[in-house]
Amino acid sequence: MGHPHDPRKIALEAHRDYYNAGTYSDDRLLWTVQTFLSAEQPGRVLEIGCGDGALLRLLSQRGVNAIGVDASSSGIEQCVSLGLQAQCVDVSTDGLPFEDETFDTIISLETLEHLMNPYYSLQEVRRVLRGSGRFLCSVPNPLTGHPFLYPGLFEYSNFRRFLEQSGFAIQSVQPWQKAPRATILPMSMRNIPILNGRTMAGGIRKSLELLWRAAGGFPYFCYWLWTFDCRKEKEGFADPYGATAELTKPGSGKHFVHDN
Repeated sequence: MGHPHDPRKIALEAHRDYYNAGTYSDDRLLWTVQTFLSAEQPGRVLEIGCGDGALLRLLSQRGVNAIGVDASSSGIEQCVSLGLQAQCVDVSTDGLPFEDETFDTIISLETLEHLMNPYYSLQEVRRVLRGSGRFLCSVPNPLTGHPFLYPGLFEYSNFRRFLEQSGFAIQSVQPWQKAPRATILPMSMRNIPILNGRTMAGGIRKSLELLWRAAGGFPYFCYWLWTFDCRKEKEGFADPYGATAELTKPGSGKHFVHDN
């Protein structure tokens, strides 16, 4: 039998040179800053998945006190070479190397879907986030073909519920760019040229977007990414991990109610 794999080693090896080919475009990061951080001072900021420091640099230029963590050692080396505060950490296994309630704002852009233990990571976010602190996180739309470790978790309704069950109140959700028009169509129809074209598929996508907006809904399937603007819920939150362990202990106690 082979030796068990070390999750930390797997994560650090897989992401060691992750950002060598590039990082987020400047317009993507500027949009994030202008959409979510221009109206109020973010206080002390932590970025989880800081890469080579592109967002940290933008925040630093605006006088924001920001620090980053990432599982990419080469990305962290680039951050440090630019004079940015950053540490090589796999938040799934290492946790966050900070005291409780250290940060006012935590940002994580397209990072949670890479983590082996996203639940633990979110509990670490809660731990180091101050009371009613702000958590900004974005994930890709699974319909665009992005690979996921846990595909079902990152479907829109499931991920919303996951954030709420993890102790966050979602204030708003903002989209970034349109999803490829073919993703609106069922898989069986995506290779039919007349349906996959700009007029047909693009028109369907636009019509659905307008109809959902008019009905007061969020047409999540029309967009590449979803950014969730959350607040940490302090009162009334119970740790589901500890509660589950307690309620499922072997013994004579009656933990579940079954209908006869």
